[in-house]
Amino acid sequence: MNIQLRQRVKQGLVLCTCMISLTGVQAADSSQVGSGGVSTQQLQDILAKVQSMAQSKTAQVADPAFDKTKRALFPLSPDQIHELRYEYNRTKQASEVTEKVPPKPVASAIVVNLSPGSTPPVVRLASGFVTSLIFLDSSGEPWPIKAYDIGDPQAFNIQWKPSTPDEEKSGESMGNTMLIQSSSMYRQGNLAVMLRGLNTPIMLTLIPGQRVVDYRLDVQVPGLGPLGNSKEMTSLPTEANPDLLNVLNNIPPVGGKALSVSGADGHAWLAGNTLYLRTPLTLISPSWVSTMSSSDGLVHAYTLTPASVLLALHHGKLVKLKVKGF
Repeated sequence: MNIQLRQRVKQGLVLCTCMISLTGVQAADSSQVGSGGVSTQQLQDILAKVQSMAQSKTAQVADPAFDKTKRALFPLSPDQIHELRYEYNRTKQASEVTEKVPPKPVASAIVVNLSPGSTPPVVRLASGFVTSLIFLDSSGEPWPIKAYDIGDPQAFNIQWKPSTPDEEKSGESMGNTMLIQSSSMYRQGNLAVMLRGLNTPIMLTLIPGQRVVDYRLDVQVPGLGPLGNSKEMTSLPTEANPDLLNVLNNIPPVGGKALSVSGADGHAWLAGNTLYLRTPLTLISPSWVSTMSSSDGLVHAYTLTPASVLLALHHGKLVKLKVKGF
C-alpha cells in the first residue's frame, strides 16, 4: 500500500475518528490501520469523507466573509437601484423644463419710428429659441447691417455676417439678417443696430421669457436703403400705416369688415372708405394708395379705394379678383 496514502489517512483519523464508523468498518486503532487491517478502498473512502468534511468547514467559515464583501461592494438591491434611477430621471426632467406650455412661435413685421420721443420696438425672446431679425427699407428691399452693439453680451448670443459686394450682386447674401438668442430666461437688455447709410441707430428692446416668441421679425425702416428701388419709393407714404402693417401680418384693420374675395388667393377688409387687400399677387388696377411687402416678397398689403373688381398679376399672367360683401 502507498506509504504517502497511509500517512494522509492517519492524519484524517486523528482529526475525525468518528468518520470511521460511517464507512461501515469495525473500529480499529492506529496500529491496525498501519498493519493493513483496512483495505485500500476503505482508506480512500475515509479520505474522501474527511476532505468533504474539511471543505464543508471551510465553506461555513467563508460564507460570512463573502456576505460581508458583497454588502460592501453592492450595498443597494436591484429594486433600490431601479427606484433611484427613476427618481433621477424625474429630477432631471423637472430641471430641464422651463414652462409647462411651450412658447407660441410667430412671424411678424414691425415698422420702426425714428422720430424723437418714440418707443423702441420690442423683440420677444425665449431661452433656447433663435429669433431672426430682417431689416428692410420702405420699398421692401434688404437694408444691410453695418454694425451692432448689445447691452448685455453675457445674456444674449448674436450671430451676424456682413455681406460682400459680390454676394449682394448675386443675391447670395444681403447682410441684413441677424440671429439672436437669449442665454438666460428673464434677463432683459437692448440692442443697437447700425444700418449702412443710416446715421440713426435702430434701438430694440430685448425681453426674454415670453409666452409668444418672434421666430422671424421683419423690421421695416422708413426711408430708402442702398439697395432700395427709388421708383417705388416715390409712391410710398412718408409714414407707415399701422393698419396696413396689421393687414400684412394677417390682422384685420381696426373696425374693418371682412369681405369675400374670389378668383385668386387674397383677403380683403373694408374700413370706412378704404379697402385693405392682402394677397401674394401684384395689384395693377385700380391703382393703390399705399403698399407694404413682406421680407421675402411673397405677400403684399394694399390700401385702395373700394372696388368690386381688381386686376393683378400672378407669374406674369393677368388675374381677375372679385370682391363681394360691401
